[in-house]
Amino acid sequence: MTLWARCRKATTTLPAACVAAFVLVLLMGGTAVPLPALTLGGSATVQLSQFVPVVMAAVLALCLDTRVPAAEASGIRKIRRLDAALIVGVIALLTLVGVLTALVFEEAFTHPLWTLGRNTACAAGLLLLARPQLGRAAVMVPVAMVFGVVLFGYRMPTDPYPWGFILEPATSPLAAVACAVIAAAGVITHVLAAQKEEL
Repeated sequence: MTLWARCRKATTTLPAACVAAFVLVLLMGGTAVPLPALTLGGSATVQLSQFVPVVMAAVLALCLDTRVPAAEASGIRKIRRLDAALIVGVIALLTLVGVLTALVFEEAFTHPLWTLGRNTACAAGLLLLARPQLGRAAVMVPVAMVFGVVLFGYRMPTDPYPWGFILEPATSPLAAVACAVIAAAGVITHVLAAQKEEL
Protein backbone atom coordinates (compact mmCIF):
# COMPACT_ATOMS: atom_id res chain seq x y z
CA MET A 1 0.00 0.00 0.00
CA THR A 2 2.79 2.40 0.91
CA LEU A 3 4.70 1.50 -2.24
CA TRP A 4 1.57 2.08 -4.35
CA ALA A 5 1.03 5.50 -2.75
CA ARG A 6 4.62 6.47 -3.46
CA CYS A 7 4.51 5.20 -7.03
CA ARG A 8 1.27 7.06 -7.72
CA LYS A 9 2.71 10.23 -6.12
CA ALA A 10 -0.35 10.21 -3.85
CA THR A 11 1.59 11.87 -1.06
CA THR A 12 3.52 14.44 -3.10
CA THR A 13 2.51 15.53 -6.60
CA LEU A 14 -1.21 14.84 -6.29
CA PRO A 15 -1.83 16.79 -3.05
CA ALA A 16 0.27 19.66 -4.39
CA ALA A 17 -1.80 19.68 -7.59
CA CYS A 18 -5.06 19.73 -5.61
CA VAL A 19 -3.85 22.69 -3.56
CA ALA A 20 -2.65 24.48 -6.71
CA ALA A 21 -5.99 23.89 -8.47
CA PHE A 22 -7.90 25.20 -5.48
CA VAL A 23 -5.69 28.29 -5.15
CA LEU A 24 -5.81 29.01 -8.89
CA VAL A 25 -9.59 28.94 -9.02
CA LEU A 26 -9.81 30.95 -5.81
CA LEU A 27 -7.51 33.65 -7.21
CA MET A 28 -9.11 33.66 -10.66
CA GLY A 29 -12.60 34.00 -9.25
CA GLY A 30 -14.91 34.99 -12.09
CA THR A 31 -12.09 36.29 -14.31
CA ALA A 32 -13.06 35.68 -17.91
CA VAL A 33 -11.38 36.15 -21.27
CA PRO A 34 -12.81 36.45 -24.78
CA LEU A 35 -12.04 33.39 -26.89
CA PRO A 36 -13.11 32.56 -30.46
CA ALA A 37 -16.54 30.97 -30.67
CA LEU A 38 -17.11 29.74 -34.21
CA THR A 39 -20.82 29.07 -33.72
CA LEU A 40 -21.33 32.71 -32.75
CA GLY A 41 -19.26 34.10 -35.59
CA GLY A 42 -17.22 36.04 -33.07
CA SER A 43 -16.04 35.45 -29.53
CA ALA A 44 -17.45 34.18 -26.26
CA THR A 45 -16.41 35.10 -22.74
CA VAL A 46 -15.02 32.05 -20.97
CA GLN A 47 -13.95 31.85 -17.34
CA LEU A 48 -10.27 30.97 -16.96
CA SER A 49 -11.19 28.50 -14.23
CA GLN A 50 -12.69 26.23 -16.93
CA PHE A 51 -9.16 25.14 -17.83
CA VAL A 52 -8.07 24.10 -14.32
CA PRO A 53 -9.87 20.69 -14.43
CA VAL A 54 -7.87 19.88 -17.58
CA VAL A 55 -4.66 20.48 -15.63
CA MET A 56 -5.94 18.20 -12.86
CA ALA A 57 -6.68 15.49 -15.43
CA ALA A 58 -3.11 15.82 -16.74
CA VAL A 59 -1.74 15.40 -13.21
CA LEU A 60 -3.91 12.32 -12.69
CA ALA A 61 -2.59 10.92 -15.97
CA LEU A 62 0.96 11.55 -14.78
CA CYS A 63 0.25 9.69 -11.54
CA LEU A 64 -1.38 6.75 -13.33
CA ASP A 65 1.56 6.50 -15.73
CA THR A 66 3.88 5.59 -12.86
CA ARG A 67 2.82 1.96 -13.08
CA VAL A 68 5.24 -0.85 -12.31
CA PRO A 69 3.55 -3.62 -14.34
CA ALA A 70 5.63 -6.55 -13.04
CA ALA A 71 5.17 -5.64 -9.37
CA GLU A 72 1.50 -4.81 -9.82
CA ALA A 73 0.78 -8.06 -11.66
CA SER A 74 2.41 -10.16 -8.95
CA GLY A 75 0.90 -8.29 -6.02
CA ILE A 76 -2.15 -9.33 -4.02
CA ARG A 77 -3.88 -5.96 -3.92
CA LYS A 78 -6.17 -4.87 -6.74
CA ILE A 79 -4.12 -1.90 -7.90
CA ARG A 80 -6.66 -0.58 -10.41
CA ARG A 81 -9.28 -0.44 -7.67
CA LEU A 82 -6.89 1.58 -5.53
CA ASP A 83 -6.34 3.86 -8.54
CA ALA A 84 -10.08 4.26 -8.94
CA ALA A 85 -10.48 5.09 -5.25
CA LEU A 86 -7.68 7.65 -5.55
CA ILE A 87 -9.37 9.38 -8.48
CA VAL A 88 -12.78 9.41 -6.80
CA GLY A 89 -11.12 10.76 -3.67
CA VAL A 90 -9.52 13.64 -5.59
CA ILE A 91 -12.85 14.53 -7.19
CA ALA A 92 -14.65 14.35 -3.84
CA LEU A 93 -11.98 16.47 -2.14
CA LEU A 94 -12.08 19.20 -4.79
CA THR A 95 -15.88 19.20 -4.69
CA LEU A 96 -16.11 19.39 -0.92
CA VAL A 97 -13.41 22.02 -0.41
CA GLY A 98 -14.69 24.07 -3.33
CA VAL A 99 -18.27 24.10 -2.11
CA LEU A 100 -17.35 24.85 1.50
CA THR A 101 -15.05 27.71 0.47
CA ALA A 102 -17.66 29.19 -1.84
CA LEU A 103 -20.16 29.07 1.04
CA VAL A 104 -17.68 30.90 3.26
CA PHE A 105 -17.45 33.63 0.64
CA GLU A 106 -21.27 33.65 0.52
CA GLU A 107 -21.25 33.29 -3.25
CA ALA A 108 -23.94 30.63 -3.52
CA PHE A 109 -23.70 28.79 -6.84
CA THR A 110 -21.83 31.62 -8.56
CA HIS A 111 -18.18 31.16 -7.55
CA PRO A 112 -16.21 28.88 -9.93
CA LEU A 113 -15.16 26.77 -6.95
CA TRP A 114 -18.66 25.28 -7.04
CA THR A 115 -17.91 23.64 -10.40
CA LEU A 116 -14.25 22.70 -9.84
CA GLY A 117 -15.02 19.18 -8.60
CA ARG A 118 -17.82 18.65 -11.10
CA ASN A 119 -15.72 19.60 -14.12
CA THR A 120 -12.70 17.70 -12.81
CA ALA A 121 -14.93 14.62 -12.65
CA CYS A 122 -15.77 15.11 -16.32
CA ALA A 123 -12.14 15.63 -17.36
CA ALA A 124 -10.93 12.63 -15.34
CA GLY A 125 -13.72 10.45 -16.70
CA LEU A 126 -12.85 11.32 -20.29
CA LEU A 127 -9.20 10.58 -19.58
CA LEU A 128 -9.99 7.15 -18.14
CA LEU A 129 -12.40 6.29 -20.95
CA ALA A 130 -9.76 7.03 -23.57
CA ARG A 131 -6.70 5.47 -21.86
CA PRO A 132 -7.30 1.83 -22.94
CA GLN A 133 -7.27 2.87 -26.61
CA LEU A 134 -4.97 5.90 -26.65
CA GLY A 135 -2.58 5.24 -23.78
CA ARG A 136 -0.69 8.35 -22.71
CA ALA A 137 -2.20 10.35 -25.57
CA ALA A 138 -5.57 10.13 -23.75
CA VAL A 139 -4.57 13.21 -21.77
CA MET A 140 -5.45 15.24 -24.88
CA VAL A 141 -9.11 14.14 -24.84
CA PRO A 142 -10.19 16.45 -21.96
CA VAL A 143 -8.19 19.25 -23.59
CA ALA A 144 -9.96 18.65 -26.91
CA MET A 145 -13.35 18.65 -25.19
CA VAL A 146 -12.75 21.99 -23.44
CA PHE A 147 -11.54 23.70 -26.60
CA GLY A 148 -14.27 22.04 -28.67
CA VAL A 149 -16.92 23.31 -26.25
CA VAL A 150 -15.43 26.81 -26.27
CA LEU A 151 -15.21 26.93 -30.07
CA PHE A 152 -18.49 25.24 -30.97
CA GLY A 153 -20.53 24.99 -27.78
CA TYR A 154 -22.37 28.31 -27.72
CA ARG A 155 -25.69 28.99 -29.39
CA MET A 156 -25.84 32.41 -27.72
CA PRO A 157 -23.08 34.39 -25.94
CA THR A 158 -24.12 33.10 -22.51
CA ASP A 159 -26.10 30.00 -23.49
CA PRO A 160 -24.17 26.81 -24.35
CA TYR A 161 -25.65 23.87 -26.23
CA PRO A 162 -26.64 20.91 -24.02
CA TRP A 163 -23.44 19.05 -24.97
CA GLY A 164 -21.42 22.02 -23.70
CA PHE A 165 -22.59 21.22 -20.17
CA ILE A 166 -19.23 22.03 -18.53
CA LEU A 167 -20.00 25.68 -19.24
CA GLU A 168 -23.27 25.47 -17.32
CA PRO A 169 -23.57 27.05 -13.86
CA ALA A 170 -23.41 25.00 -10.67
CA THR A 171 -27.20 24.85 -10.50
CA SER A 172 -27.47 22.87 -13.75
CA PRO A 173 -28.81 19.32 -13.15
CA LEU A 174 -27.76 18.35 -16.69
CA ALA A 175 -24.12 19.24 -15.99
CA ALA A 176 -24.10 17.45 -12.63
CA VAL A 177 -25.60 14.25 -14.05
CA ALA A 178 -23.48 14.28 -17.22
CA CYS A 179 -20.22 14.78 -15.31
CA ALA A 180 -21.15 12.08 -12.77
CA VAL A 181 -22.01 9.60 -15.54
CA ILE A 182 -18.78 10.30 -17.45
CA ALA A 183 -16.71 9.96 -14.27
CA ALA A 184 -18.42 6.70 -13.30
CA ALA A 185 -17.98 5.29 -16.82
CA GLY A 186 -14.31 6.24 -16.75
CA VAL A 187 -13.68 4.62 -13.38
CA ILE A 188 -15.49 1.43 -14.44
CA THR A 189 -13.49 1.35 -17.69
CA HIS A 190 -10.26 1.73 -15.73
CA VAL A 191 -11.09 -1.17 -13.42
CA LEU A 192 -12.32 -3.44 -16.24
CA ALA A 193 -9.15 -2.75 -18.23
CA ALA A 194 -7.18 -4.35 -15.39
CA GLN A 195 -9.33 -7.46 -15.52
CA LYS A 196 -8.67 -7.80 -19.26
CA GLU A 197 -4.94 -7.50 -18.63
CA GLU A 198 -5.13 -10.36 -16.13
CA LEU A 199 -6.82 -12.71 -18.59
